[in-house]
Amino acid sequence: MYIMYMMQQWKRKISWSGFVLVALLLFVGYQAVTMPKGRVRTPVYPHDGDPCTGEPIVVEYEYDGELLGPHECVVQCSQETARYILYTNGMATQCEPLPGCNDWGEDNGIMCTPPESR
Repeated sequence: MYIMYMMQQWKRKISWSGFVLVALLLFVGYQAVTMPKGRVRTPVYPHDGDPCTGEPIVVEYEYDGELLGPHECVVQCSQETARYILYTNGMATQCEPLPGCNDWGEDNGIMCTPPESR
């Protein structure tokens, strides 16, 4: 009788293992079908001194190397236009590459060269 009980328990474990294996294969198959076929857009972050890209956001304060003022690049969130912050002392920092909208250059101390000073 004990052997029959153990056989039933063993069959249950096998059936649960099979269920888990089938569920895992279905999940992997679903991801394979739904993943994008082309390259996913990866933003290219500028280096210090690269030319500024996009439209300027002119602010009324100087850049002093610190985390400054309000979130200026927030306007980039609602628009699909690259932006950079132009300070009163002629320095500029690039906003985060699209689709982001953080003050990336300002936060990381990465300066870009605005068009009028090239």
